[in-house]
Amino acid sequence: MQGTDKLNTITNIVFVLTDVLETNLLEMQQQYKKEGFELRHDSKRNFNTVIAAIKRLKSDVNHCSESTQENFGNDSDMVNAMLLTLIDRCGDDDNLAYKMYEYIKSFPSKLNLDLDLDNAFSHLFKKEKL
Repeated sequence: MQGTDKLNTITNIVFVLTDVLETNLLEMQQQYKKEGFELRHDSKRNFNTVIAAIKRLKSDVNHCSESTQENFGNDSDMVNAMLLTLIDRCGDDDNLAYKMYEYIKSFPSKLNLDLDLDNAFSHLFKKEKL
């Protein structure tokens, strides 16, 4: 794909996150079965629709070289591991999540994406009205 470095990076991020979503959906399905539950009716149809759409989207990666495919897989595994670990360690503690976010932001950018995501934590800084 031709395009800017930023466009290529965003495209790669979408493919990686799509793979992360598929991994976690399939893991959820296995966990449901293991515990004797299953999705039913609309939920099952929606689940199957999403999985099929992800597989179609990911089929574009099949046209890439083997090393590129392996890199996507490795990137997906790392992002998934970091995301699940962050969720596990922070739980419902939004303040801890913010501290982790600030810690990661303290490192210099490698891709110069010009990220402005602080508003995701704005709810932590709103003062309650009496």
